[in-house]
Amino acid sequence: MMSKEGMDNSCQTRRMYGHDYALPGTYEVTIVVANRNPVFGEIVGTTRGDGERPHLKPSLLGEAVLANEIPKIHYYYPMVEVWQVCLMPDHIHLIVRINQPLPQGKHLGIIIGAFKGGVSRAWWQLNGVEQNTPLFESNYNDHILMRDGQLGNWKRYLQDNPYRYMMRREHPDLFQRALCITIGGKRYSAFGNMLLLRQPEKHQVFFHRRTNGMPTENTDFWKTESERLISEAFSGDVLVTPGVSECEKRIKNMALEQRLRLIHLQSEPIGRYWKPEHNRFEACAHGTLLVLAPWPEDLPAFVSDYDRFHYLNHLAKTVCAIGHETSVAVQGVSLAHGG
Repeated sequence: MMSKEGMDNSCQTRRMYGHDYALPGTYEVTIVVANRNPVFGEIVGTTRGDGERPHLKPSLLGEAVLANEIPKIHYYYPMVEVWQVCLMPDHIHLIVRINQPLPQGKHLGIIIGAFKGGVSRAWWQLNGVEQNTPLFESNYNDHILMRDGQLGNWKRYLQDNPYRYMMRREHPDLFQRALCITIGGKRYSAFGNMLLLRQPEKHQVFFHRRTNGMPTENTDFWKTESERLISEAFSGDVLVTPGVSECEKRIKNMALEQRLRLIHLQSEPIGRYWKPEHNRFEACAHGTLLVLAPWPEDLPAFVSDYDRFHYLNHLAKTVCAIGHETSVAVQGVSLAHGG
């Protein structure tokens, strides 16, 4: 039976200020095992096309989660449906739909806390673990799925999760993660093909939103400069941009779609478990992308979006200036020259 409050304090958490998690809505929920312990099974198969497509081979606990614990959510809360489940070795993704207002005093956090409690008890019983030993990290993460296309994007993401997992395992050089890489005295976190930093020809993609009083995409300058950058990229050079202005976004998206070499600067931090979304993941898989994120501690206090735009482009200029002899330290280890 599901407990009322689960095994931690996650059921008491409100994720988005002002949002009522007891009312109808659709949510993607991610629950992570403590210390990333792979208790739910293992990913088997291959991405190479000569065997089974990657999928989870569940452990006894994984089977119990799918057969027993997931159905309990709808059993105890008939107004709630679990639309999709993605069980991975060390975490769980759920797409949860609340169709009608929950009973008085109940909300999404209580449901997730109770689910975590049920899975924890199954783990204790199957493995002889001392009761009250934490199975999960405290809390959980959720996304409220409200925008057009957001639900479909998440469904596709979860369907492809085992494939991405195996892709990272089979091609580790293309999915390197560095929580601290120092370039020109600035600290970044990074994800992707680090060797792009050592490519000898790098070009900054830098366009203002307006040129000579009109949108830059309507100017001759855009036509000439974009053709030059695209030509350089197809020759094998690396484009570097935060992709902030409309024209920068156009070049960035073209590079991702065409699998051209790209270093993309973003302001969102890259943590231990951060992963790129579909199009950037596919670019990583082809070895054509490196994502750099300056440390929040090193970012100045931006007065406006305009200041942020110029600062990120200043960093892009710094990255373009990296040469063969430039010192680039990745977590205290120098990045090999060449490549």
